Amino acid sequence: MKKSVKISVVTCVIIAGTAVFMGWQARQRLAEARELNARTVSEARELGISTTPAVDRETVVTKRERESRDAGARREVEEILAMLEAADAGGKEGKDMSAEFQKIMERLMALDPAGLELVIRDVVADASLDAESREGILGLLLTKLANDGPETLLSLVPDVPEITGDKTEDARIRGMIAAGALENWGKKDPMAAATWIREKGETFPGVIDDGVKQGIVAGAASRDPGAAFKLLGEMEFKEVGAAIVSITRAAAGAEKRTAALAGLRTHLATVAGEEKDEMMSAGIIQLALGAFSEGYAPASKWFDTAGLTPSEMTTAASVLEFEQTKDATGQWLEWMGKGLPADKVEEPVGRIMTKWTEADYQAAGKWLASAPEGPARSASVKAYATTVSRYEPETAAKWAMTLPPGRERDVTLKQIHRNWPENQAAARDTFAKQHGIE
Repeated sequence: MKKSVKISVVTCVIIAGTAVFMGWQARQRLAEARELNARTVSEARELGISTTPAVDRETVVTKRERESRDAGARREVEEILAMLEAADAGGKEGKDMSAEFQKIMERLMALDPAGLELVIRDVVADASLDAESREGILGLLLTKLANDGPETLLSLVPDVPEITGDKTEDARIRGMIAAGALENWGKKDPMAAATWIREKGETFPGVIDDGVKQGIVAGAASRDPGAAFKLLGEMEFKEVGAAIVSITRAAAGAEKRTAALAGLRTHLATVAGEEKDEMMSAGIIQLALGAFSEGYAPASKWFDTAGLTPSEMTTAASVLEFEQTKDATGQWLEWMGKGLPADKVEEPVGRIMTKWTEADYQAAGKWLASAPEGPARSASVKAYATTVSRYEPETAAKWAMTLPPGRERDVTLKQIHRNWPENQAAARDTFAKQHGIE
């Protein structure tokens, strides 16, 4: 394709467009780069620019249709380049070409993968571009292509010899963009992405690490957790536990959590020892966090039907926090009292009751007054009494006395005595004598 656009318009339009749409910084960390396309789409939409590719990438086409599509993409790119040249000429004449530049950016953002590839190859072939311009142009278009056509991007990036002019930095950026493309591809077609890694991963030495693979299995898990666990056995992870976390974290909703749990059990059937226990716990924690985030009713329903063992239920409860219980704190406390082994209730219930009391001691006390007898109530009384003893020790003592006689009551009374305000020494001493505390 013949190149006719001069450097001035490329710099003005593309570099400006990059700043507006993406804030591209080639030396940002990998995590920031992975967010780049999301910002592009968001900011483009705010400006009323469509970011939907012109062609359905998942449609299977014939050779004739593909050739026709490629020809159409070439015509589209040539039209954009002609618009750039015209805008450049107008700008040199002192005209306000901002509207024209806006239209050009709209056309660029609407290009399908075939069109993006043509523009990128054209930029690569343009020897007149300086490093800053090349970096801005390729930053925009490669990142968009990584989202819209990851397979095209992966075949194209090795042909991009220079982005910033620094070989080390260029290699890093190519790897970064390739990793982003694989992550996007993994969300749309994880099996195809996994196959590509297996067959062509050596194209990007040092890039296809566990982080990239985790993105792919997470993408698979968001659609089919069972398939994600099958990939787990094929992708040669160095840290399988981290991959399990990615899969179980991505399994959203009761149905997918159940499928992920089944896949986890199947996968770990061939693992033994502490490693198996650690991986199971890591998976259960992520599934539990996903359930807790949905609220009491759907979460408790899932736990009631998930078939978790007492040990797994204990693991799940260990990551429930007061902030997650929202307006159902009392229900969650009762749920733990019924669902956990009696000797495992105190830690999670006491921890949550303490925070609830600190946040709203009146609401916590109101619930406690009508709470049913059992391990959850006992643990709650201990936590409540210990917490309020710092400012209402006599009230705390009354609550402690509702505990059955024995070790739990004695321990709670001693803690109340230790917390008794210093300026109430006489009352504290009387309390100590009354309960035999030395």
